Formats: sequence, C-alpha cells, structure tokens
Amino acid sequence: MLKIERATFPKDAQVVADLFLGYIDFLFKRSPEERKNILKKYDPEKIDDLVEGFAKDHGRPNGELLIAYLDGKPIGCGMMREMEPGIAEIQRVFVTTDARGLGAGKAITLALMDRARKDGKTIVRLDTGRALVEASGLYEALGFEERSPYHQDTPYLDHLIRYYERPL
Repeated sequence: MLKIERATFPKDAQVVADLFLGYIDFLFKRSPEERKNILKKYDPEKIDDLVEGFAKDHGRPNGELLIAYLDGKPIGCGMMREMEPGIAEIQRVFVTTDARGLGAGKAITLALMDRARKDGKTIVRLDTGRALVEASGLYEALGFEERSPYHQDTPYLDHLIRYYERPL
C-alpha cells in the first residue's frame, strides 16, 4: 500500500539522503553528457549538507518534504517551498526505478499541491529536466503549462530545463 508521509528531521535524514542519491544517479543516467553541470548543483560527496538544506528550505511552516512508502519501504520523495507570497514551488519529485509506474510520483505531486493550497498559495511552479519526459507528461496531465523561466538559480543548466506553472 502506498503511503505519503511528512519527513521529520533528524529522524528521516538518512532516508532522504538515500532517496536523493538515487535522484542524482538518475539525473546522471538521463543526461550523462551533463554530469559536470549536475555535480555543480548536486554533489553526492556533500549529501549531508544537501539534506540539511532541504530540511531548512522545505520544512514547515513555509514548505513540505514528503516521503512515499510502499509496504513500509521508502520509494520516493518530493519537496515544496514558498517562493513568494501566494506562490509555491515543487521540487525534486523522485521515485525509485523499481517503483515507477505505480502512481507514486503523481501522489507525491498532488499531496504537495494540496499542502500549498492549504497554505494559501494560489499558484504553483516547478521545473524539470528536458530528458525527464515522464515527469513532463505527468505535470502536463495535472494541468501544468509550460512557461518562461521563473528563476536564474542555475544558468549553467538552463539548456536542460523546462519550466511549468498552474493555478491552484
């Protein structure tokens, strides 16, 4: 049975780290020619710092960090944060290879959207890699529309990114 739970820190730090290392590996496999640029943003050698940052940036009350479990085993995660009043950003939705196709990515995304709505947000944004065609398909099926870039956090990755937005 699929279950989505809020991550708590420091208890869930290792689970988030393990899932995120899987996410980094997935990005390397999908865009091997961009390994150097991906490492600029997500260095696996600095996973503890990354997870600490996620806990801070996506923790309550201004965000959410969720873990998906299937029969008690962690299979995915997703994060949401406030960008500005009324606007939330969904980030780093990831599902392990063996759990893809079971609806976990959709469930995580919907739960993050619901949390943003409950937090009073009226717009949600996200970006995803051009090579992550399954993610783009999911977001478009959920009513996200492609838009112009809404941030310049990683200009060295702009050629790899699609930006989306939808009202809540």
